[in-house]
Formats: sequence, C-alpha cells, structure tokens
Amino acid sequence: MRVSDCKDITLYQFESPAFESVTTFVTTRHNHTRTASARGDFNLGLYCGDDTTRVEKNLQQLCTALGIGRSQLFYPRQVHGCKALVIDADFMALPHDEQLKALDGVDAIITNVPGVAIAVTTADCVPIVLYDVARGVVATIHAGWRGTAQEIVRYTINTMNSRFGTQASDIHAGIGPCIGVEAYEVGDEVIDAMRIAGIDVDSTTIRNKTTQKMHIDLAATNADQLLRCGVDLMNIEVCGICTYRNCADFYSVRALGNETGRFLTGVMLK
Repeated sequence: MRVSDCKDITLYQFESPAFESVTTFVTTRHNHTRTASARGDFNLGLYCGDDTTRVEKNLQQLCTALGIGRSQLFYPRQVHGCKALVIDADFMALPHDEQLKALDGVDAIITNVPGVAIAVTTADCVPIVLYDVARGVVATIHAGWRGTAQEIVRYTINTMNSRFGTQASDIHAGIGPCIGVEAYEVGDEVIDAMRIAGIDVDSTTIRNKTTQKMHIDLAATNADQLLRCGVDLMNIEVCGICTYRNCADFYSVRALGNETGRFLTGVMLK
C-alpha cells in the first residue's frame, strides 16, 4: 500500500493500477491535530463506546480530506453476519434516520453511485474492497471469522451480480490491514465452524508448537474465497499489514482491548 498525508490525516491506499480509477482509503490511529482520546487520536468507530461528538468530528475531517460532505460517507453497524446493503439512488433519497436503520446489522455495502464513499470499520477483522471495473460498482466487506465462515465474500459478489450483472472476472479486490496468522490464536469452535462451512482450513492454519493452539490466516482464507468465486489471482492485492504487530498505527482489539477504536477501509467511485 502507498501512504500519504492528506489534510492532516494519514491515509493508506491500494496500489493496484485498477484502483487508480476509484478512491480507496484506509485510515490509521493518527491525525496531525492531536485531539486525542483514550481510544487514540483518530477513532472513527461510532459503535465502540467512544464519545460520538468526538468521532463525528473525526469523520468530518476524513470527509474533508476525501472532498465530500459528511452525508456522502456510509458505513454499517456490523454484527459479524452475512448481510449486504446496496446503496443506490433510492437509498440516497431516504431520510437520514431511515438510512441509519438500513445500515444496522449489515457487514457489506455495495454502490454504483459516484461521489459516495462506503467503508467498514475494523480493529483486527479483515476489511475487503471490491471494484467491478466493467460496470463501475464497488463494495466494502467486513469479514471476521464468523463472516468468513458464512462466506460473506461470496454472498457480496453474488449480490453484485444479481443487482448489477457483475462478473467475478471483472473484479479487482484489495484486502486491508488485519490481524496476522502469528497473532490470531483461535479456539476449536472457529476451526470447526470453518470446516462445517466447507472451507479448506488446512492450508490457512498453523499450530503453535509452544501452546499447541491453532492460528488461522483470515486474510489468506478470504483471498482463497475470492479465487473460488472466480476473481483472478492477479487482481487480488493483499496489503500484508498485521494490525496486532502494528497496533501503534492501527487499532487492534487483540493488542489494545475491546474498548479500543476502529479505523475505516473504504472506496469511492470518482
């Protein structure tokens, strides 16, 4: 990923040439105004217990950096499920409270509306950006282990296909910062859930020789799901940044605790 400072905010962006036609962004824990709270300098999570006034101020700063109004940035209240919401002209015409209701309980957003930024919040889970270069459709996905076990990637691509005619071969994908396999120790219930879902965990898990606990590579598991859906390997960009090891720059529940903030990974059609 490439890094840039834009209007006092540090942003990461995917480097694939296909993404030059859209605006991608990954925020960090930092801005340069240093309006710090206990959750860090630049928490953008409205649903993690932080002061909403402070979070909204941060969100407005992000929107300014993106060149949009606050009403043009959307992200869901995620529930580790497998539901995708399409943001279209009808959604944009809804009153604000109805928009928020529609975003409640969603873990993926899809849009074909230019100038609308869609994102997901994470602090260890896998954030994924999809871009259908043929039809001008983008999506953002939040994939924790539960969403991964429910194959939220496949569900989102199927929704893009049914609503817009998206073909997997036209999709470019970016997998953002998330917890790495070395840090992501999981219980047997996680491995069992993956196996029941038919996911090949043998190639994406390792056993810690000291603790004998299993570790799973969530980024690799979701990349494999993209491949199985028909996305070309050359069209998948995996940033490889571990949030746990880089918790000074990215929020990480495993490293910082459940009350930590959230960063955004998003995309916008120009």
